[in-house]
Amino acid sequence: MSILFRRRIKIIPGVRLNISKSGLSASVGVRGASVTLGGKGGTYANLGIPGTGIYTRKKIGGSNKVSNQNNYTEDIFQEEITESPDEIFVSAEPFEITSNGLQVLKDAVLEANNQRNLLSKDLKKIRLKLFFTKIFKLISQISLIYFLNPVKTRFKEDLKQLNIASVQIKEGIENSYVDLDLNLNSEAKREYKKVISSFKNLINSNFIWDITSATDVDMVRERSSASQTYDRKLTSLSLKELPGIKSSFEACCFNNQNGADIFIYPGFIIMYNSENNFGIVELKDVEILFNESNFIESEQRPNDSEVIKYVWEKTNKNGSRDKRFADNRQLPVMRYGEITFIKKAGIFEKFLFSNYKYSNQFVNYLNYFVDSI
Repeated sequence: MSILFRRRIKIIPGVRLNISKSGLSASVGVRGASVTLGGKGGTYANLGIPGTGIYTRKKIGGSNKVSNQNNYTEDIFQEEITESPDEIFVSAEPFEITSNGLQVLKDAVLEANNQRNLLSKDLKKIRLKLFFTKIFKLISQISLIYFLNPVKTRFKEDLKQLNIASVQIKEGIENSYVDLDLNLNSEAKREYKKVISSFKNLINSNFIWDITSATDVDMVRERSSASQTYDRKLTSLSLKELPGIKSSFEACCFNNQNGADIFIYPGFIIMYNSENNFGIVELKDVEILFNESNFIESEQRPNDSEVIKYVWEKTNKNGSRDKRFADNRQLPVMRYGEITFIKKAGIFEKFLFSNYKYSNQFVNYLNYFVDSI
């Protein structure tokens, strides 16, 4: 049996992000030889001899510009699934929205993910070879062929090589990640800890919905108190790292039901569809809005929400009960929190939370953090 493992395992370069009011810049490489990209200054090559103080820095590219934002307003809402919504909350394909200064981080993560997937396939092949080699060894022992010196030597060598290859591949898989170092000032670090703390509270909301679309309502014709209807889908939040990244900072993940998941790291946001389809944008380029949502709840009432008032499912113009509907019922108007992510021509996502306090607190702390960098 021949051992066919020949793949070269690359060392994935670490990435250091420098986050400041002048912009976000990324450095990739090793000590003494790195490239800095992004920020207002542009792209630089950094060369030096560690420990000697000899250092040179040369500009090799221009600076980058960033985008604008949008605003929106709304009134009272109700859930309704419709075939032709007036507004759809969906973002562009993730691969289309990466900021220039963060392309180096994206490329490194793509390389890490690709190598990890290839090595995982190699590991399966090695394990399969190990299994069959052990089976053949057992058969040869039963038939006494194993005890012929050439056969015994060959089996021992094959098993040794397969075990060595298995260990090398496992180490390669474990190291196929970008070691992300984030350079934050002390105030920003304190503010980000508050972001994480408030996000942990937000995770515990009784209900979390992804709002996928909205439709305007003809309130007179529909005999409704709602000015819009929402198509909402239950979703969840979590603290986890993006596949391909290892960092000492936790990321806030919004699980998106109609597109890319949203990972919030200090200084940037990742829109993630898969290991090969994601985009990275600077956090300051994304407008994160909070609004109170007065929502007519026709389903289960959350325990962590406040009832503002009650309305009839079918109403007259003055809000009184429309008696033409025998099964007309009163519904509670709940006070929910709404978080919207907006970046012009790139990101448009909306989430609804039963816990108004926690959602408001999270956005406030997140914006305080952005102001601190």
